[in-house]
Amino acid sequence: MELKLKIPTALINLTTRQLRFVSQLFLLQQSETEFLVKVFLYFSRLKLVTYLQPAADGARWYKHKSLKKPVLIEPDLLAQMAEKCRFALQAGEISPIRWLKLARASHFRLYNATFDEYLMAENYYFAYVETKDGRHLDNLIAVLYRRPWHRYSRKKIESRARYFRFVSSVDKNAVFMWYVGFRAMVPKRCPNLFSGKPSNQNFNVRNYINGMVHQLNNSDITQNDKLLKQPLWNALDELEQRATDANRIEEAYKK
Repeated sequence: MELKLKIPTALINLTTRQLRFVSQLFLLQQSETEFLVKVFLYFSRLKLVTYLQPAADGARWYKHKSLKKPVLIEPDLLAQMAEKCRFALQAGEISPIRWLKLARASHFRLYNATFDEYLMAENYYFAYVETKDGRHLDNLIAVLYRRPWHRYSRKKIESRARYFRFVSSVDKNAVFMWYVGFRAMVPKRCPNLFSGKPSNQNFNVRNYINGMVHQLNNSDITQNDKLLKQPLWNALDELEQRATDANRIEEAYKK
């Protein structure tokens, strides 16, 4: 009987259970090969048969619901098959865990978020990446997750972050993976805004955030409250258009 395996082809296709498994493996900091093999076995539902002796060449016995009998698979072949799960090692869009501590996740592309929520998420993301302080990750989660009866409030982020202190490290890391995937998607939609052009200045989070606000308010700080409350993607699309216009003017000037 033919071995028929069905596995996801992208992070966005993972179930919550699969996402948690991948998140857990990242926390274990295993080798790339071991990571891929374990992910492949979990996704494909191939099960190692421990009661049968391995073959002389190191091949192991595996069972699967599509087979009536266990099948021998050589280590090299298994590693080759596991390459189909390489996407799990790369940043990509993720369907997040829907609920954490009675709090519901934002849309996976933050379509229901304000510009202010995005800027605060960026702030806590960079703080966590730089320090690995779990409090910053809790704050990031408090921006991305909200109880249905709560409204977003910048002032209440840190107090609401206490709800998430005892969320498992696996779930917290899954949220971090979601935001990393979101950040990988944004430059694809806004290529000119996030062009990655070299700068002589060292990266500064405060300057990065203030710079985006400054571009939108046209140096009129009285507009800041209104700008921060607007839908995130309205703001990013406007910034992208301005970056596109600036690039066009720059190219015309060079000619």
